[in-house]
Amino acid sequence: MSRPIAVVVSSLSRLDEQWSRTSGNFSTKWFGSCKAMDVEVTVDGKIDNNITFSMAIDIENGNDVVKYNEVKNGSRLEYADSNTFYICNLNPHLSQSKNFKITLRPVV
Repeated sequence: MSRPIAVVVSSLSRLDEQWSRTSGNFSTKWFGSCKAMDVEVTVDGKIDNNITFSMAIDIENGNDVVKYNEVKNGSRLEYADSNTFYICNLNPHLSQSKNFKITLRPVV
């Protein structure tokens, strides 16, 4: 099993005063050849196939770019190299008692 590109623990609701953002910025920088990223979504440690979300790139002037939409467990995303990705547009919204985690693994 390869080392993950990123492991993101997302908030269960929109962060205060932040459009639809549910996580802080995270990096997908990978040092090696990487063509894609496989997505694993878990809730309370169990795979969840019902949650979808978007991944956006934080741009300083406020014109953030949504790079991926309708991402879910098992998705394979074209690799994108960014230090400022964040999770947004979480659907469905989870109850406050759930731990939500996204793992991105490299496909070489």
